Formats: sequence, C-alpha cells, structure tokens
Amino acid sequence: MSLLSHRILMVTGKGGVGKTVVSAALGLAAAESGKKVLIAETSGAQRIPELFGVTSSGYTATALTPNLSTLSITPLEAIEDYVIQQIRVRRLFNLVFRNRIIGPFIDAVPGLHDTVQLGKVFDLTREKSWGRPTWDLVIVDAPATGHGLTMLNSAKTMMDLTRTGPMYEQVRLVHEMLSDPKETGLVLVSLPEIMPVSETIDLWERLGEAREQVRRVVLNCVYPAPFTQPGCWSVAQEALSGRSEGLDEGLALTERWMGRLEQQAEARQRLSSSLPMSAFELPRIFGPPPGPEQLRALGAMLLGGDQ
Repeated sequence: MSLLSHRILMVTGKGGVGKTVVSAALGLAAAESGKKVLIAETSGAQRIPELFGVTSSGYTATALTPNLSTLSITPLEAIEDYVIQQIRVRRLFNLVFRNRIIGPFIDAVPGLHDTVQLGKVFDLTREKSWGRPTWDLVIVDAPATGHGLTMLNSAKTMMDLTRTGPMYEQVRLVHEMLSDPKETGLVLVSLPEIMPVSETIDLWERLGEAREQVRRVVLNCVYPAPFTQPGCWSVAQEALSGRSEGLDEGLALTERWMGRLEQQAEARQRLSSSLPMSAFELPRIFGPPPGPEQLRALGAMLLGGDQ
C-alpha cells in the first residue's frame, strides 16, 4: 500500500530524533506529488513554519508552499471546537469551561486532552471546500514515544470511560479511523544510537496489533563514512600520526568520527534484527535547520519511489 494513499500519517519517536523534520519532508513530498497536505503539530508546538521561513497562525492553517499548510493544535482550542459543535454557544463555553473551578476537573479526565486533539485531526480529514475534501492527507507531528503511544490509545481509553452517549459515538469514529490500516499509517523515527533505537524497538513491541499500520521506520541523522575502502583509516592513521600538531588534531577528530560510525553500525544492526522491515536512512544535515530544498531531498528518500 502506498505511503501517500493514507488519509492520516502519524509521525512519532523519541524526543530529539527529528520527527518534525521528517513530518515536514513527507509533507513537502506529498504536496509536490499533487496532494493537498496539512501538517498538524500537537500540544501547541509551532516548529514547522520556521523550517519554511513563515510565521505561524497557531490554530488556523498557515500556508507553507503550494498544496502544503500547517496548524498547531492545542487541547483547550480542540475542546472548545468540540463543545461549540455540540452546544453552538461560545459564550456558554467561556462561562463553563474557562473558569478556575471547572478547569482542573477538565484537566483530570484521563486521555481527554489527547482525544480532543485526535478529534480535531479527524475533523480535518472530513473538512470540505467547494464540495471536495480540503485536505487529501493530514500528517500529525505526534508527541515523543511514550506520550505518542498514549495519544494513539486515547480514543479507546475515552470509549471505555464514556461507554455510551454522543461523546462515545464521536470518539468511536475517531478510534475506527486511527486504527484502520487503510486510513492511518504510522512512521517511527529514530537516531542511529543505542538509546533511541532501544526506545523504537520498545515502541514497536508495545504497538501490538497497530504494528500493521507502521509504514516507515526512519533512521535519521546517519553520519557518512569518510573512507570508501575498508582499512583505509588504519593505514592513514599509522602513516600520518606524529607528523605535526595540527595533523594529530585532525586525526583525533577523525578517530572520534570513526568511533561514532561504529556505534551507528551497532545501533543499525540492532534495529534491523529486531524489526521485520528495513529502515529508511536519512543523512545527518550539518549547520542550521534544513530549508525547503533540503526537505525536498529528504522527502524523496522517504518516499523511496513509492507514490
């Protein structure tokens, strides 16, 4: 099944592994394939617009490039959206939900914040403009691994809590879409390091039946090998060592690079031996955060010819 044939792609992984860059690269690739794409950041994050050099409009969609937009979902705004859909009186919402007494009770409901954010994602897939879907694909830059898994399970948690009534029916629709392998795909992002790889393997195991929804495992920030032939480094090191202070400093830096490559190879091997699918590797980008041209190249690698 094509990666871009889904209505929703959820991108998750350990904090700091580059989920936002992967989300942006996938979004740009999908948009340039002709799809209308929205990247939804969760919990109020607003990092995507910076990669495209634009200012975020928060909860309102912000255009990034042709066919590609983004918005930032916050739990409170998502709750407001849902409640006003039901009662259709904003003043009543402000009176009941925006006060210091009710607020703590709302915050204490298990899974509510995550569920309403997913509910907003669900609404976005149903949104229409001129009689056709506004968005062909919604990419969710989901929270880091532990919270990301909780968010994926939050609709089911809320169903168990409510059991019946209008909210139960709404949440059931969200759960059915998110658990449908044809509708929703998962993208797991890791770094070529032992800790992030271990967390990715743990996430894979904890996904249970949702493992069939995983469409990509991404190994991000892979360092290139400085030598193309095996044994070159040991020969160069022996031949150049001790010739000058500056050269020795360069050799020490290269030695650290080679050590990183060994750790990277160990992490890659552990990932490949634990998961039944190959990882898509993205190169380490040095310097400032990637812009549209670099994101375009990363997106092509992520699609891997899969349109």
